Amino acid sequence: MKVLREDRAIGWIVALFVLSQLTAMGWDLPGSYGWENDGIAPRDFFAGIAINLTPGQGHRYPLFHNLLVGVLSIPVLLPAALRAEDWSLPALMEQILTVPTMTGVSIVAKGVGLTMACVSIFAIARIARRTVNEQAGRWAAIWAATSLSFAYYGRVSNLDGPYLMWTALAMDRLLTIAESRSTRDYVIFGALAGAAVATKDQAYAGFVLPGLIYVLLLPLRKDRPFGPTATHYRNTALAVGSGALSLGLLGGGLLNPTGFVARFRELTGGASHDWMTYERTVAGVSRNVVDITFAQQAFYWPWLVVALCWFGVVMVLVSRGDAGIRSRTFRLLPFCAGASSLLFFTLVVARCEHRFLLPFGFWLSYYGGVGATTLLSRLGHHRGGARGFAYAAAVLLVVVAGAHSFQVHLTQRGDARNRVSAYLAELPPGTVVETYHLLVHLPHFDVSDASPYTLQRVSRRPIAQRNPLVGATEIDEPYGNMSERRPDVLVVPEYTAREFIPRKLRDGEIAPTVLTQQQDEDAQTFFTAVLDDTLNGYEVAFVAEPTLPEWATALGLQPVQVHASVGNRQWILRRVER
Repeated sequence: MKVLREDRAIGWIVALFVLSQLTAMGWDLPGSYGWENDGIAPRDFFAGIAINLTPGQGHRYPLFHNLLVGVLSIPVLLPAALRAEDWSLPALMEQILTVPTMTGVSIVAKGVGLTMACVSIFAIARIARRTVNEQAGRWAAIWAATSLSFAYYGRVSNLDGPYLMWTALAMDRLLTIAESRSTRDYVIFGALAGAAVATKDQAYAGFVLPGLIYVLLLPLRKDRPFGPTATHYRNTALAVGSGALSLGLLGGGLLNPTGFVARFRELTGGASHDWMTYERTVAGVSRNVVDITFAQQAFYWPWLVVALCWFGVVMVLVSRGDAGIRSRTFRLLPFCAGASSLLFFTLVVARCEHRFLLPFGFWLSYYGGVGATTLLSRLGHHRGGARGFAYAAAVLLVVVAGAHSFQVHLTQRGDARNRVSAYLAELPPGTVVETYHLLVHLPHFDVSDASPYTLQRVSRRPIAQRNPLVGATEIDEPYGNMSERRPDVLVVPEYTAREFIPRKLRDGEIAPTVLTQQQDEDAQTFFTAVLDDTLNGYEVAFVAEPTLPEWATALGLQPVQVHASVGNRQWILRRVER
């Protein structure tokens, strides 16, 4: 409520953001598994809790957010558990992995993510308002809310949005430290930073440069905005200790030290190295930087808004600003946090995807606020048409940015998997349907007694290690053994197929190790034949594509792909007698 009292206009911006998000949050619901690649709902948080608390084992994600979602999901999970015949794992899974229960968990997890995204908007608006002015805060909120990547990760169960919220709150606390010089604020800053890393490890990267510059080195300036040097270093030590304690408790390290070591070893090994897509060479880093630069239009806003944000960066650099937290030094804090994330994580893991560039785009929103405020302020001094034109252009730019982001909403609502489910529902009774690999890429199948088809899933991943596809027969054998299995219909997600088919690489690129390991000859032959419509005994019935409403298509909007979750096609093949 205090934040709303600071500027009620931000509350209206956030309310519109929430309404927009609600149009796509039910994208993969109802369902017993989700379509959010690397999301923790509705099932993966179970492993996130159990493995993080098992001595000697480490999960790919820390404990904190998994535990938070788990606790908030108790009202959904407990009734399902009480319906089980006994407390054995199979009996519990039978009740918990049902569509109603898993749908409820997904709603909880997505609701938490949306709430945290709203807090992030309030935080960046507050940072801009404190360091520039009220108008800059409003514009920063608008650009954050319309950023394509931020909006998407603000309505799913991935951990990228939540860790960004804790990071934004920590940066706002840095401004408070500069004003209050309070030991309490140092401790709170450390706790917030620890919570960010305990939510997702890559959050550490956003604190490297801000920590060095604003926490450690800034006191060496003659004006010493953080107070006497000795006192500041004592408070800095308290902030570090608070952060370590917060990370240890929330991330699970203090509860499972051997598991924390195992998780750290995995994170610095296969979890990052196996997915690298750029060489660790000058050519590879250059290619990565070029791709990041040109991804801004696809990942954030149209180029005009991107240019406005960079104009804001330039304006901060060339102007001295005021004193204290309104100085140029503190107006560069958001850029410092965004650049730190790029330098110490994105380029280190050699990736270029929406979520890896999410923090930088979020912090650029601040400079979009600076840029818009600067231009409107200067043009506002002119009377007549110039001022009116400036505000009309600003409104138009917001509409264009919102439409750019809303393409993802529409792509989710027109997901190709919905068309596949409708096709399967019309199959003749007794049809055998076969599908492949990871649940996240698959449509929702009808496995009830009333379903006209039976379902089987083929994957070379050991059956014991699979996320169960309830109601399906699990098969571990070569994909090409079609003559033995003889399914009537094949459902093949295009993204799954392309994982097994080598693609042409550009200079500086490499194929991720984790993908080359699964490109055996059988898989390559099978999935290549599927996409080429040359699979012996089968023909392509249709290729399901994501669809947008006619009005959106008429306006020039197109389906958008995000992290192998949104915008992917599905290939449907049927058996023919030749």
